[in-house]
Amino acid sequence: MINYKSWANRISCLAPGLLVTLALAVIAFITWWFLRDAWIKFSALLWAFIYSIVIIAFRPALSEGKFNPGVEFSSTTLLRWSIALLGLTVSASVWVKMGSIGLAIVLINMALVFSFGIVFCKYILKLDNALSLLISVGTSVCGASAIAAVGPALKAKAEQMGLSVAVITLFGLLAMFLYPLLFAGLLADWLANNHLAYGMWVGTGVHETAQVIAAASQVNHALSTASSAKFIRIFTIGPMVFISLFLFHRFSRTTESRHTKITVPWFALFFVIFSLTHFVLESLPIRDIWLSLSQTYLTPATTFLLAWSFAAVGLKVKISSIRAVGLKAFLGGLTVAIFAGVVSLILVRFLWLPFNS
Repeated sequence: MINYKSWANRISCLAPGLLVTLALAVIAFITWWFLRDAWIKFSALLWAFIYSIVIIAFRPALSEGKFNPGVEFSSTTLLRWSIALLGLTVSASVWVKMGSIGLAIVLINMALVFSFGIVFCKYILKLDNALSLLISVGTSVCGASAIAAVGPALKAKAEQMGLSVAVITLFGLLAMFLYPLLFAGLLADWLANNHLAYGMWVGTGVHETAQVIAAASQVNHALSTASSAKFIRIFTIGPMVFISLFLFHRFSRTTESRHTKITVPWFALFFVIFSLTHFVLESLPIRDIWLSLSQTYLTPATTFLLAWSFAAVGLKVKISSIRAVGLKAFLGGLTVAIFAGVVSLILVRFLWLPFNS
């Protein structure tokens, strides 16, 4: 029997925090909508994060007292479900569309960038385990969405997630402008003036989806290739949560005397299941109906839920904690971003071009 009184008490307890984060998500979504064709390519998730950390700097009470339960719910449970539902917008069919060479380039680049990021951030810069993994997975996979997925599995602090998002977004924005300029100038001959090669470079080297689209759109016929490469990276969010969690516990056992137990992050498992569900549905006679539903309703809804949950993450960020490791994280994000761009460029030049020229 349903205990309606208990549910009513639960909802009334969560309501203040939920309403604050909901309001920030609405503002962020509206901002993203109006600026989606502008030069500044921030996702709704990032706008929500920006608005929340600005507001919390002036009104710290919004994450405390009566607001705390709703903020905690939005930054944990809602975030996990948002990541799981993201799988419904990504089809496993992208693995087939890219071809064997394209798929190999994407996966090799991801593996090299992720590995380099961990080594550089953890062992050279001496950043903590969670922050090193967040910067590495954010750069190698797909920016803020990957950080949002991996962070809860690692039980990362809001400051660690916020700092990772900040540095990755900054260098992703720079890449968004730098890649087209380099292709139009210094790298034109090196990439044989091949627009598809440029798209492959952007799809494997730039972080955020919005930034990939922006950079690829500046060169004719590059967007399709860039988007396909990017969607493969997005699809790996689920598996990367498990990989990051495994590494985190391995690192923890070398620095702590106690044994840490690995728990399966259910939201990452559901992400994979939902992605496979998307693939199955688009293979059925209802393909057109499903794709229309996914693009028209599911994608905007998932984007909004991610903005809602990340508004709560931003409300938990303490600027003082970010300042404590800000310079090292900045250097880590910069170095890993440069490495990602250079490695993807080399792979495209010497592995992709010879088979697609």
